[in-house]
Amino acid sequence: MTDTQQLGSAGRLLLWVLGTALFLSIAILPYYMYFQFAAESTTRMTVAATAAVILLLLWLATAYGPLKTRQ
Repeated sequence: MTDTQQLGSAGRLLLWVLGTALFLSIAILPYYMYFQFAAESTTRMTVAATAAVILLLLWLATAYGPLKTRQ
């Protein structure tokens, strides 16, 4: 049997929150911005920046935070 660490409750909660935020920023945010008559370039830049920030937070959580599974 291998010695793999499991995520704690804080890690699971953070993973769900960041995953949900990433989904909403990619799938829902562009449609919301188009309904508000935002320009296409503004929408693309906002969605890309939001996704980049969320992915950076996800990387930080896996490297240093509660999603880290290796010692």
